[in-house]
Amino acid sequence: MELKPREIGRFQERLINADYAKTAASFVSLLKQGEPMPRLVQSALEAAAPYLTVPSHVMVSDTGEFMGVNYDHCVLGLRASRRILPYLSREHQMLSMAQAIWYMPQGLDVWDQLLCEFPGHYARDDKKCGLRPGGTDENGRDRFDGPAWSAPKQWFQTDHEPDMEGTIEQRLRRLRISIMEGDKQAAYKVALGLHREPDPAVRKQLESQLLFCAIIDLQDTLQQRKLQNIGHKALRARALVSLADLVGWENAQPLIYCVTPDIATFPRLYPLYDLSSVVLGSRFKGDLYTLKQRNRLPMTDEETEALIETILNGTVDQVTRHLTDLLGAGKKLIAISDALIAAYCRHINEEVWSRRSFFQIGHAFDYSNVVSFWLRSYEHPQQAKAVYFQAHFIHDCITITKSFKKDVNSPDYLGDPAEHRGWAESLPTGRLLKELLAAIERLDCARAVALTESYLQRTRQRKPLIETLALAASKFQNDPHIQRNAASSIEEWEQTTARQHRDSILRAWAKYIAGGVKRTTALDCVQQYEQILGINPERSAIVQPTNADIERGVMGYTSAKPVAPAAT
Repeated sequence: MELKPREIGRFQERLINADYAKTAASFVSLLKQGEPMPRLVQSALEAAAPYLTVPSHVMVSDTGEFMGVNYDHCVLGLRASRRILPYLSREHQMLSMAQAIWYMPQGLDVWDQLLCEFPGHYARDDKKCGLRPGGTDENGRDRFDGPAWSAPKQWFQTDHEPDMEGTIEQRLRRLRISIMEGDKQAAYKVALGLHREPDPAVRKQLESQLLFCAIIDLQDTLQQRKLQNIGHKALRARALVSLADLVGWENAQPLIYCVTPDIATFPRLYPLYDLSSVVLGSRFKGDLYTLKQRNRLPMTDEETEALIETILNGTVDQVTRHLTDLLGAGKKLIAISDALIAAYCRHINEEVWSRRSFFQIGHAFDYSNVVSFWLRSYEHPQQAKAVYFQAHFIHDCITITKSFKKDVNSPDYLGDPAEHRGWAESLPTGRLLKELLAAIERLDCARAVALTESYLQRTRQRKPLIETLALAASKFQNDPHIQRNAASSIEEWEQTTARQHRDSILRAWAKYIAGGVKRTTALDCVQQYEQILGINPERSAIVQPTNADIERGVMGYTSAKPVAPAAT
């Protein structure tokens, strides 16, 4: 990859050198100088794409055991941040995108990070590489905080000729087979050829096929498994679609490059695809491929409630039978999907009690958002199967959560919002959202939930609440999961057919963002953003200046200890 000249080239160079603070500073400075955000995102993708496809998402240890290799979060953070933009104020509209750029250098070359050969937060936080001999530089600083001391490795070569042989239908079929068989090079060449077709209808078919191939690649359970996709392939395919709109389809080759081979990367897991094929084939025979067109009935409130109950408290077999009966009754696929989202929200709002309980179920929610998007936006003969993947993923995560008995004495206990209800209700309505922003910044989940509930009960206005939650989500750094959850929440709130459950989406979002564990509670990116753009301190997104001793931990677990003010 050849870097661009002048300032954009320096921005790209800082990115691939893993100098994340300077990369984000360059991004914000270039925005201030008038560079269009889409052009900067395109430049970032061009620089990063060669280092975002790993050889496999599993390493095999010397003893033969599996060890997971993280999926890319870089394109996911960019896509999520783009979705948040309409709900951010003019001054902070690019804050979430700045967070995505802040993360990108730390998400490069995950394979080598896990081998302690490249800096980034997977090396620093997850593998604790800085604690090993040679983990600090001559000044005692953690080398794995960047910048890089060697270039990241390129795992998937770019010099492939597009495969344009045969009809569009034949090539789409070849794309599916190549992905399912794990032939990354063949899949990439076919996708590249389809990308070069001028007909907009071909673009739509390619997007739908990539989404299908990614959605069906999902484990049957996360329990006692190391081979997992946890929905990331679907999230990556969705990012391709959204970011291609942002940078322009003609500029989307870096996205095809960093997404298509990854969908074909090991492990590839198809147990739920097999299950849904057998169940639907047995019940509907060849008609299963036209269920979406034939099923036109909405879900009644009673039917939605019954499905929620099955997801929350039923067995796996009961979930499968319930879905099949709904399809047999002619219910719309998107109505079923929206009811499953409502089940997720009720679980978050009524059953999640620990800070550690948001990670897996959060992935199920974001994956479900991709399924809903696919159902709303495309036509594909296999779409009736998608609700089975979505339902089983959510149900499995709920089962995991319920296996841990509620413990109010646990250090991870989220607290009881009822204890703060009177306080929240005593506040003027105009002050609720300011207090909510502060509570989320402190990770005070119980107060955040109480404030959200009080707001929802007092007013019909929802946009100010969404704007507050979007700003809060944009403040957290080093973890695109937070922005991704915000993007999914916004989209499901806007699009759901289960209108009676819309507010539960906002409640679940507030609880997730205030309650879920964080990689860090530092606000360096926000402070840098506001300083470069000259934002008045009175207009700062930060409620209180950072004054905490941050402890980083594996998989995002962070506790922030208050620090006593220095003696004057």
